[in-house]
Amino acid sequence: MTKKIIGLSCGRKNSNCEHFLKAALMAAEEEGVESEIIRLMDFKLKPCDSCQACLKTGKCVKDEADWVLEKTMLADCGVIVAAPVYHIRSGSNLLILSEKMNHMFPRKQDLFERRRPSAAISVGGSGYEGWTSLGLTCINLYLGHFTTLVDQLQINHCCDIGAALTPDNEWAIKRCREMGKNMAHALSVPFEEVTYVGEETPVSCPVCHCNILYVEKDFPDIMCPVCEVHGKVSVNDGEYSIAWDQDDVKEPRFSTAKERSHIEWIMAHFREESEQLALPEVQEKIKEYNAYGKIIGPERSAK
Repeated sequence: MTKKIIGLSCGRKNSNCEHFLKAALMAAEEEGVESEIIRLMDFKLKPCDSCQACLKTGKCVKDEADWVLEKTMLADCGVIVAAPVYHIRSGSNLLILSEKMNHMFPRKQDLFERRRPSAAISVGGSGYEGWTSLGLTCINLYLGHFTTLVDQLQINHCCDIGAALTPDNEWAIKRCREMGKNMAHALSVPFEEVTYVGEETPVSCPVCHCNILYVEKDFPDIMCPVCEVHGKVSVNDGEYSIAWDQDDVKEPRFSTAKERSHIEWIMAHFREESEQLALPEVQEKIKEYNAYGKIIGPERSAK
């Protein structure tokens, strides 16, 4: 693997998350690792509208998402994503990018093996972690498809641009530099020796290392909503722990087998639906529902 890191900056130019990203990349470069930065806000990105053109052309025809996806997903290097939290989760540009990944996988068959190291930096202005709780989770929704996480960090108390470099956040700059060195190390050893070295809790998912749990049916049976790794919660002497399903750990949601199964199910369902959609009574209902409703919006001048 190339000793290179692509830094994906999802905030404003020279924003706090970009400053933290640069701290990590500076430290990695001191270890002999080359780096490049992509500013996601420089690109025209539109939400996926399920036009399905990418299934026919192999690329998104609506915006510039493919250029970014090619640089981050297909390149033989490490990736660090730094994203701001504006309202509980990461900004919308990263979510748009995550929506447009599926057509990339046929281009590189080993993407689901996730044999590339990555790290995540989430930055919010709140002093209360409850307002930034989905930041790292959203970044992992992107990175989890094609990388193995080495390190991640949620940073709060950064309201105005430049706050990352104030005395109050010296600890965060230092921690991001540590992240950069961790990534440099991951790029210098065989992939089989790459391990996660970031913070986690006793109930963190063993794949994405986030601690947001989904009660799928009945507690204490839970699931990581990102990785689809199931587990069972137990309490001993007031301490929570989770026995994770080791088969799921080996093959989480974004593994080759799980992704193939998911795509095959969707394609089979497409075929089943097409038969029902051809029914005359269904076509009449579609016309009725398409014609219904008073659609409102602002007045716009004719161009």
